[in-house]
Amino acid sequence: MPDPHSGRCHCGAVTYRAEGLRDIWFCHCRQCRKVSGHFLAACRTEKAALTATGAIRWSPHSGTSELGRCAACGAPLFWRQPASPTISVLAGSLDDTHGLETRGHIFVAEKGDYYTIDDCLPQWSGLPEGNC
Repeated sequence: MPDPHSGRCHCGAVTYRAEGLRDIWFCHCRQCRKVSGHFLAACRTEKAALTATGAIRWSPHSGTSELGRCAACGAPLFWRQPASPTISVLAGSLDDTHGLETRGHIFVAEKGDYYTIDDCLPQWSGLPEGNC
């Protein structure tokens, strides 16, 4: 099993430990931009591999997904689809990202027109099959 990662919200009321995190992806979809103020960086693991303490408030993110925020400070921490066995951890909430690499940009067809992507990472107009 890869190294475990820990993380927390801005105020520290929610802490978590995640094992088996997969590499980071930048999502430029409209929903992620609306909830984060820009594009969102996230990595994924199995739901059973994530343990959290503290109050998390889940709210609708899209028709089939939810965003988990700290109930105290509102910091976004997780993204999930209830029917899926995986959960995404927002990379900015990690204490460190050792062992994780950024794989690329997804949903670039929906990115904001106020910025360019020029980091030479792969880009997909939507979601690449089987890659994230």
